[in-house]
Amino acid sequence: MIEKGAVMTPFSARNAGCAVLALAGLVTGCTSTPDAAPAAPASPFADCAPVTTQQISDAVHADSLTAHRTAQACFWEAQVGEGDAGISFTYSAQDSLQQLWDRARAGGFQTEHMVITKHALGTVTATAFYVRNPHDPGDCAVVAASNGAITWRVQNRSRTTALDPCAAALQLATLMVDLSP
Repeated sequence: MIEKGAVMTPFSARNAGCAVLALAGLVTGCTSTPDAAPAAPASPFADCAPVTTQQISDAVHADSLTAHRTAQACFWEAQVGEGDAGISFTYSAQDSLQQLWDRARAGGFQTEHMVITKHALGTVTATAFYVRNPHDPGDCAVVAASNGAITWRVQNRSRTTALDPCAAALQLATLMVDLSP
């Protein structure tokens, strides 16, 4: 406390100024409402944009694509010649490849380990696996590690085209997996 008639030195004036600023900051900090933080996206792939519709069309040899989207997955209906195919993409930041492998096996699907490889400035790889429906040879998915786990599934529904669902799913997964050295 400053006594009446006391002379303030520069040092004590600075301390008094700091105290006033601290008090003002405390009062305004306690009475103001903080700005709302922007909501983080549900997943880095929530907008289904890492792969273009042209890249999807090329992978499945589609004449046309119709896109559908939910919070959990992206879907495309493809017209392939006289037939049709379904394409889906999902991303999980929480599930490991082992958990997805175990879930597929428990669901009665056949699984097969694979490695996605890129030869540029050395060899770069990503762990992945195929998921095949034993009751439907036109249904295949590729699950790969990519800052979480991505799954591309292709279903050749009409079988009137020579679409290889595993090759198409692998092509789409390879486009998304970060294989930069």
